[in-house]
Amino acid sequence: MTHSSPPVLRRLFAALFTGALAIALPSVAARADNEADATMKVEAGVRGWYDPGDHIVVTAQISADTLFTGHVDVVASSGAIVSKDVQVAGGTTKTVLLVAPTSADNAPIDIRLYRGGDLIAKKPITMKIAEEFELVGVMPALATRVGKVPDQTNLASGTGRAQLVELSLEQMALGSSALDVFDTVVGTAADVRSLQPDQLSALLGWLNRGGRLLLDDATDLSALPTAWQPGAGGWSLAGRGEIHLVDGKASSGQWASIIEPSGSSTSELAGVFTSPEQIGSVQQDLARRAGVKLPSMLPLLVPLLTYLVVVSVVLFFVLKALRRLTLAWVAIPLLAALTAGIVVWYGQQWRTVGKPAVSVFVDGYPGGGDATASLLAFSRDGGTVKVGMPGAWQSDSEVAFFFGGPGSGAPPTLSPGSDTSQLRVRLDPGQVTSVNVVGPSVDSGLAVDAHVQSGKIVGTVTNKSSVTLHEVAVFSLGNVTLLGTLQPGASNTFSLDSTTLPTGFSLADRVWDSTADPRAAKDEIAEFGIWTNAAYGRVMYPSGMVRAAGWTTEQPLGFKVSGGLTTTTVLTSVAPIDPGAAPLPAAAVRWSLVRTPFGQFGNGTSDAVYRYVLPPAAAPGQRTVLELPSGLSSMEVWNGTAWVAAKATKRIITIPASSIINGVIMARVPNDDGSFFPGDQSPVVRGATPKDPS
Repeated sequence: MTHSSPPVLRRLFAALFTGALAIALPSVAARADNEADATMKVEAGVRGWYDPGDHIVVTAQISADTLFTGHVDVVASSGAIVSKDVQVAGGTTKTVLLVAPTSADNAPIDIRLYRGGDLIAKKPITMKIAEEFELVGVMPALATRVGKVPDQTNLASGTGRAQLVELSLEQMALGSSALDVFDTVVGTAADVRSLQPDQLSALLGWLNRGGRLLLDDATDLSALPTAWQPGAGGWSLAGRGEIHLVDGKASSGQWASIIEPSGSSTSELAGVFTSPEQIGSVQQDLARRAGVKLPSMLPLLVPLLTYLVVVSVVLFFVLKALRRLTLAWVAIPLLAALTAGIVVWYGQQWRTVGKPAVSVFVDGYPGGGDATASLLAFSRDGGTVKVGMPGAWQSDSEVAFFFGGPGSGAPPTLSPGSDTSQLRVRLDPGQVTSVNVVGPSVDSGLAVDAHVQSGKIVGTVTNKSSVTLHEVAVFSLGNVTLLGTLQPGASNTFSLDSTTLPTGFSLADRVWDSTADPRAAKDEIAEFGIWTNAAYGRVMYPSGMVRAAGWTTEQPLGFKVSGGLTTTTVLTSVAPIDPGAAPLPAAAVRWSLVRTPFGQFGNGTSDAVYRYVLPPAAAPGQRTVLELPSGLSSMEVWNGTAWVAAKATKRIITIPASSIINGVIMARVPNDDGSFFPGDQSPVVRGATPKDPS
């Protein structure tokens, strides 16, 4: 015998099924429409090439059949997001540029397109590492003059290849971090002269950090700082960077002869993974200054242990003596509620202390500066924390959670803008987060000059800022001296030994006491954390230069956080070491290891190639020599067309005048048998003395 459902139930089921379809089908159709009416193409780096750890520009092209309103997210491997809103008219394509940080381990990134909360498209990208590749940007006026910029060229010196791409003004407006990926930028004087203030600031900040600018002509260089304008020799030093005049060789297509190899930003030291300045934790410094700390376990253990003793021992014997054991059903929940209340009360007390804090490293140059900031923020009661920042500020690293783990809220999101940028992160109650960001700053106001005198590096530091600078110090490659406090407008002189400490010795802790050290004086404000943080992305003590640094808590940054924040800032600037009278001292020569068989992603077979830049103020016509380290008896010197072998006499090689090209000398050690290890002892370029063999 069979049973059938009553008609009423069948009608009820049919109605429920129809209703479910009515709800589900529009959402399915909406998703289908979303997928159909918008598509995305993406590109990152320089045609997919980049140096791990540098910022890259992600280009997303969104095409839509109908009006599309949504946002593009670049998602790092940790989940940190850089996001930008986008609106595309129907039947058109819109290009969105986003600056994103990259990790040192070549982790892939995701680019995602959303409409509201719906994911429309997802494009994962794994980029190619530019090992022995130079990444070159060509500015618009030069690109127009050339007609067609080649995609790639071999370097004339045989030290690798170059990837070239036209550099847009829109990309330059994103800030100096948007230029990080480029080793060299080539343009005309008109290119530089036509830049808007934000674009020029980006170019100068990139130069100050070590970029190389090649100018095809010198018709009008007034847009550049006076101290950075090339002189009669055809080159100048611009912070850690360089500017070279190439006399029309770019417009005539001689790319291979003007592009030279460059090293990583840390090639003059032990490298980003072994930098000796890794001496502090910025998160710990911020947490200590903010007053945020983990709660003591003792106040938590006391009520819990009391509850355990009372419930398991006291309550049992008391109720048993009273012959009221059934009251345990009431007493135990009451005691549990009381204990929980005490724990919650203590947790609330812990969460109500503290104030957001930020630590800032400012790298100044004539008329401007770049800043790296580490911010600590937290939420007492949970919710979304919003941090307002000035325009053109970008993410510098993935946001790191600590004091409680990653949390369960949405990942941190940075939305950059030309006028203002904003960071948003959702935190659980009491949770703390820290974030690194970079952006433009005013000139640090700390001026320094240096020259060689009687074997010493001497000079003057002047505080041109409006704030008092504390614990002012001057660093050279391998030495440091402390000057003390400088009031606004005050100056002080310094003297440094031109000999250097061996690689691997930190310098900051030789003049400053960390605020983390309980033995430090109460009036000291130097924080090793932000100094350490800055050392990950720049050479702190470049060869041929000095760096001055001073600390203040009075410098405003322009960040806006609910409840305000405390700020500790280190203002820094670099200056070249003037060689003084002949002979040219080695301390005034800039050098870098631009090719090495032991790079992070190298294969151990490359030659060791050194690049030296002479100071423009060096006396012309003097004999210049290479002084080789012990164990090295010969090198090869580049003369513009070929590598010429040269054998040392008493470890000295005289450099032919023809091998000093636009102030640059390149020398290499062929990796024939692997016997030379480019370590602490590197070949030195200096002026010849009467004691040197001719």
